[in-house]
Amino acid sequence: MSMQKIFLFCTERSGSNLLTKLMNAHTQICGPSTKHLLNPTFRNLHRYEPLNEKKNWLQFLDDLLNLYNVDFASWNSSLTRDELIGAINCGAIDHLFHYIFDKETKSANKKICFIKEIKLYEIVPHINFFIPNAKFVYMVRDPRDMALSWKKSLIHKGGVVEAAKQWKIDQQQYLKFFHLENKKQTIELLRYEDLLSNPKEELSRIFSFLNLNYEPVQESFYKDLKTKENSKKNDAWKNISKGLLHGNKEKYKTELSAEEISIVQHICFDEMNFFNYPIENTKFDLKKINHNFIKNKGLQEVKDLPYSPPDGVLDNMKAKKVFYQKVIYDK
Repeated sequence: MSMQKIFLFCTERSGSNLLTKLMNAHTQICGPSTKHLLNPTFRNLHRYEPLNEKKNWLQFLDDLLNLYNVDFASWNSSLTRDELIGAINCGAIDHLFHYIFDKETKSANKKICFIKEIKLYEIVPHINFFIPNAKFVYMVRDPRDMALSWKKSLIHKGGVVEAAKQWKIDQQQYLKFFHLENKKQTIELLRYEDLLSNPKEELSRIFSFLNLNYEPVQESFYKDLKTKENSKKNDAWKNISKGLLHGNKEKYKTELSAEEISIVQHICFDEMNFFNYPIENTKFDLKKINHNFIKNKGLQEVKDLPYSPPDGVLDNMKAKKVFYQKVIYDK
């Protein structure tokens, strides 16, 4: 029988790596750093059809293992081609992904796997089809702080405009599934700021949702050796080895300009209201903000701000791209 899977709805630069490692510190939960295995594979299964043909299945496994083995995130377990061929029947996608995540979970002597990937809204129907007992945690962060973090990061192109647009798109898409899953009581919403302010209360609520006892994971998660190892993989993960940074919120008030704050609020206004993020009075002339103003600002940010992802991130992107370009010809 496959182990329980919990999936994290999240946007980049929104505390998702922190939450994953907090979950990982629970004695029952394995929270591996993401390898981004699900989105590129599930979205492109049709490119390998029919998957029950051995030639196509082996090509799919080769591409998956290429992505899995990129030096992007470190796991306890490992996989080989012969192992997967022997363990999984041709075309058995559900068994394949259960096998991969169950093996990592068993290697940590845990019973539940907490899976973080971005843009999961693109594959929720696949998740619900292949893993019908899945649960979801939906984590959101103030878009102004998310945009600040994005702007500072070397692994994201552009600045606050690109960040705000991505935040808005993500929330619009996630909210569609949030309302559906909420009716089934299979999802729990968490704001990043609330986690920092009241970790015990918020973590207790999440663990209760998962039918688990509360454990003070916030006191020790950053001491885990694998967490420390992954914190060095790229700059975006460095904070997971520092403990809970209670003051890591509302930094936009001093580090973004009035213009930048106003742009983010203009783009994200409706969704900010839904999540109860108050709109700031920046005293910026809002009449200046229109489609062309935002477009030009975004283009200028892409031109001016540094973009220099480490090799592991570039290799991961390259390995994911293979799935979107795959063409399997008939014999």
